[in-house]
Amino acid sequence: MKDQSEPIKERLSQVWNKDQWLQSANAITRKRAGAGNLWASPDGIEPRKELLYLSVGIPDSDELPRAELNEAMKDVMHRNDDTSLRYGFGPGYYPVRKYLAETYSRERGFAVTPDWFMLFNGSSGAIDQIARCLVDPGEVILCETPTYMGSLANFYGVGAEVCPVTMDQDGLSISDLKQKVQALKGQGKTIKLLYTISTFHNPTGTALNTQRKMALLDLAEREKFVILDDDAYGDLYYEARPSDTLSSLSGGHGVLTVGTFSKVLATGIRIGWIHAHPDAINLFTRMKFDMGQNQMALHMMGRFLEKGHLESHVEKMRVLYKKKMILAADFLSENLSDHIEFNRPSGGFYLWVKLKPGLSARSVWRTATQEGVAVNQGYTFIPDYRQGDGEYIRIAFSWTPMYQLEEALDRLKTAILRVVNGKAA
Repeated sequence: MKDQSEPIKERLSQVWNKDQWLQSANAITRKRAGAGNLWASPDGIEPRKELLYLSVGIPDSDELPRAELNEAMKDVMHRNDDTSLRYGFGPGYYPVRKYLAETYSRERGFAVTPDWFMLFNGSSGAIDQIARCLVDPGEVILCETPTYMGSLANFYGVGAEVCPVTMDQDGLSISDLKQKVQALKGQGKTIKLLYTISTFHNPTGTALNTQRKMALLDLAEREKFVILDDDAYGDLYYEARPSDTLSSLSGGHGVLTVGTFSKVLATGIRIGWIHAHPDAINLFTRMKFDMGQNQMALHMMGRFLEKGHLESHVEKMRVLYKKKMILAADFLSENLSDHIEFNRPSGGFYLWVKLKPGLSARSVWRTATQEGVAVNQGYTFIPDYRQGDGEYIRIAFSWTPMYQLEEALDRLKTAILRVVNGKAA
């Protein structure tokens, strides 16, 4: 029997092609649709070996606490009620917020309650919520350059104007920030947010000291803009916890701190949060339009936290990431110091590597892929990345297992020397 829907299928297929979908997109989406995939491999390059990754900022896969997570999930599924299988509204699962409040109160400088936290599907969901609630199209978001490209996508997605502020070896430049603020005010523009990764910055690894944090807070108070502090890496220090967070120095006034379990535990769990004064949390609660977070994941995490598994896991991971950083930094210093420069971070996942004159990030990226190792081009972390200078690469040492890390670095060395000797891919 002939399918009676075939004629309409054919007509619909002719209407809804790729060009029609692009024309149907809103103005912001259309503008960004041609940006391309910043995580894609280079066109026309085939790795000569199975690819190793120095391009992925996620936790070491060999050290995931699988047994403990599995145990926590079993405990949840054996309960007699169905709360983990229902919608979850409001600020989020109370036991997780209670844990966060107790931990922040103990470790980050001032006492807070669960009302100071709202849970989201990852920190990216939290950042997106903040941008959509606070920023009107055309308003300005200040941010460090370089910075995490995922957050830039959130900001461009609400039609914000992103204004980059330079960095040095100590992080965000307060002098350049002041100049940018004055210039924007002179143009009659509204500055709504400043986005910073103040501790173990992605990609540079820098950490703002207390003096700069105080200067930043002083300027934000005078100019009436909100500080959005992306604290994804704050718990991954190698020696001592950084003191004086932006939230503690401000008493939570005018500062929104975003956190996540993605970098300390596992990215697939997708649990993040906003930490802020309850007045701000109440606003975000009223303006949230989804049907709540993944309750199964939250109840599992609540049980995992209740059993004390996170603290011991993070302590172990700090030791591991410090070993990985030292291995990577020592290897690069001993083998490539004539061709690159970098500073050693005191926490986090990354080395931000400056290529000396004569080397381009694009050539290194393509040749490294051919040699069997993936790295990130530095320009992808630059706001309006099409104007990036291409002088940097980011090396993420967190995900590659320890037993493969030196091999991955050796492949990168081979690639850089190929480029130096005029044999780039």
